[in-house]
Amino acid sequence: MIKKYRRSRYRILSLGAVIFFALMMAAGCSSANEKNRGPVHLAVIIGAHANAPRVNTSVMYDAVLEACGQSGSTISLIVNDGAPYASVVTVPETKSGLSAEKYRAIAEERAAQILSMADQMFAKTAESDLLSAITLAGRQLNAEEGGRKELIIIDSGLTTAEPLDFSESLLEGITAEQVVSLLETQRALPDLQEIDSVRFFNIGDVAEPQSRITEANRGTLTEVWGSILKQAGAKEIEFRTDLPLSTFYAEGEVPTVSTVTVLERASALVLTEMNLSEIDAVSFDEETIAFLADTDELVDREAAKTALEGVAAYMAEHPEFRAMLVGTTAKFGDLENCISLSEKRAEAVKGLLVENGVDGDRLETAGMGYENPFYKNDQKDGTLDETAAAQNRAVILIDASGIAAKQIQRKGS
Repeated sequence: MIKKYRRSRYRILSLGAVIFFALMMAAGCSSANEKNRGPVHLAVIIGAHANAPRVNTSVMYDAVLEACGQSGSTISLIVNDGAPYASVVTVPETKSGLSAEKYRAIAEERAAQILSMADQMFAKTAESDLLSAITLAGRQLNAEEGGRKELIIIDSGLTTAEPLDFSESLLEGITAEQVVSLLETQRALPDLQEIDSVRFFNIGDVAEPQSRITEANRGTLTEVWGSILKQAGAKEIEFRTDLPLSTFYAEGEVPTVSTVTVLERASALVLTEMNLSEIDAVSFDEETIAFLADTDELVDREAAKTALEGVAAYMAEHPEFRAMLVGTTAKFGDLENCISLSEKRAEAVKGLLVENGVDGDRLETAGMGYENPFYKNDQKDGTLDETAAAQNRAVILIDASGIAAKQIQRKGS
């Protein structure tokens, strides 16, 4: 589910040579009492990569402006991609004798220049390695002496590089404790002991071809990254998701990023208006299609048939779409028996769809028991967690031509 650790490559590019002349021409940019407040060292991680909305750099403006108001401050702009890279700006010593209005105007001009630079920084390497970007930010900030140290992250949080490759797992099956334990074991946690505050914007916000993230997924991402940041030593952590999204990156504007499979529970959908083209996988668990214990006999056949009407309607309108029905179980008992039972339940659901008018030749079935890519950990302190187990007792519908279906077909062959 989570790949083994491989040390990430970093690229650190200084923009000092590029913008030094402009900064010096702007003269000092602090207020009269700047020496009493001390410098501000700011690192901003910019998730300017595929599968995410275009980064809205305006969310960092106030923090950048404050840093520009203190001589000796540093601003590190870090692009999150497959090999995160940084550009660093140092605020020079200020001139004395200027009015407060002049200091403010200079700071605003400099902040505008930095935001303009940030707007022009894009991913250069395929994939997203947010963990390495945070590690790089920590190193940049830890190298500075004195002053307040802040980290801003503007990213979806869907990292797709070792050791946290969410494209190789299902968010429903990940826990914060599991991730932190793995990173501690591999000594892969960032060092944020000196960081005063972390603000994380736009976690869970995505763009095509990444399927939309469920609110449960967003909660999982928030728990995972919150736990990582806390265990890394950050003193204050804030997540902001109530922001308007920006535009999107054009095809070819940034390198590709692997997509993360999103599993929707059928009970959370409007079943009669189901749009399977926008969903990676739909889980019909015990809340929508219930079977008698240890059998493939339905508790309420008519209710189950009604729950599948949305699928039948979509397939009638999209004759090119073929579905795979994957039976799954809780992690309880003999695996072979679980596989056999889950396959029979998938066949039972196929029969209901045929009754609803779907051509059986457009439906594949597979039984995977509890060894499947959609499995949610249902073991707690050595016993079965019934809440999670109920969600694992399901028949999951996926696109038969999709990546997940191909992986299941290869495993079964």
